[in-house]
Amino acid sequence: MQNTNVPNGWVKTTLGKVGEVSMCKRIMKHQTNDVGGVPFFKIGTFGGIADAYIDKDLFCEYKKKYSYPNIGDILLSAAGTIGRLVVFDGNDAYFQDSNIVWVSNNEKLVINKYLYYLYRIIKWRTSEGGIVSRLYNNEIRKTEIVIPPFEEQKKIAEILGTWDRAIEELTDLITEKKELKRGLMQLLLTGTQRLPGFSASWKQVKLAELFDVKKGAGLSKDVLDKEGKESCILYGELYTTYPEIVRSVISRTDISEGVRSEYGDILIPGSTTTTGIDLANATALLEKGVLLGGDINILRKKQELSSEFFAYLLTHAYRFELAKLAQGITIVHLYGESLKNVDVVVPTDTAEQKAIADVLSKADSEIDLLNQQLNVLREQKRGLMQKLLTGEIRVRVDVE
Repeated sequence: MQNTNVPNGWVKTTLGKVGEVSMCKRIMKHQTNDVGGVPFFKIGTFGGIADAYIDKDLFCEYKKKYSYPNIGDILLSAAGTIGRLVVFDGNDAYFQDSNIVWVSNNEKLVINKYLYYLYRIIKWRTSEGGIVSRLYNNEIRKTEIVIPPFEEQKKIAEILGTWDRAIEELTDLITEKKELKRGLMQLLLTGTQRLPGFSASWKQVKLAELFDVKKGAGLSKDVLDKEGKESCILYGELYTTYPEIVRSVISRTDISEGVRSEYGDILIPGSTTTTGIDLANATALLEKGVLLGGDINILRKKQELSSEFFAYLLTHAYRFELAKLAQGITIVHLYGESLKNVDVVVPTDTAEQKAIADVLSKADSEIDLLNQQLNVLREQKRGLMQKLLTGEIRVRVDVE
């Protein structure tokens, strides 16, 4: 973190002068087990769920004899993904030496809550070369920081903490909305729960009775052009970019020859290098004339039906059935001929199909709006944090 102008009343120093870089005592592989005891966090499980444990007696011995974090200390990943942070909560746990470290800071100089945010704007000087990126203790010690007076630190941490709580609450709300939608799909897409006003029977049909199955052609990433005259979709975008319903296409090209969409086509990717479950994604394209790349299976409706409903139905209610049709090892394929024979149970009333799709689409729209709000909050907090922690914006501190 470089500061050429030190704000009035702030102090320029280094992390090595506010505390000692510390780590736990080394634990050997033979001292761990995968059954139980005190959780032992390695760099791969740091910030997640431990997959290794150490004996309670060994933990107590090492905790007493060697360095161990205090409640509130900021644990820092020093290998792999540099700069991941965990606030130590005091629960029994042990941490991989040298890969997970902390600064045993003097809280009369800099408080933990302030240090937590400060770490997030520091550009750590890591080792270059080698297989794994590494942050060495000496580089941590030499890292320059500027710190405000004690009361200002507390105020800055308090302000940023308020933003964190708002972000956390919104994140929890999004999770709740997703769970509600998941439960709603389970009920509506199987006919377990009917929408008011609908009582017509559901029937079992093969996809071949409802759709002509076609395939896209050509197109690769090499022919994409942001200024291109034609809109297009590549097969990989179906499981990385687009949701169940697409009203606006992102990619463009200057290629004009190929297979073009009809309004309401349902697109299913035809190949992947991962697993068959990644191919079980159906997308209803509500735009005509879009160029469709190779390895895209196209379900083109033969009769009046709700493409949006079938996109939700295939992606969720028949997800595993589609995945089972995938073939191959290195490259996994899902062929159109296999899709033709898929049996689905659907409402005979097209109006009910549309009504179900509308309910699920509204749920998606609500989640999308909340995600947009979350992104705005995160972006605002990021900018505010940068300005508060460098003194570009000063906070008012009431002093008696």
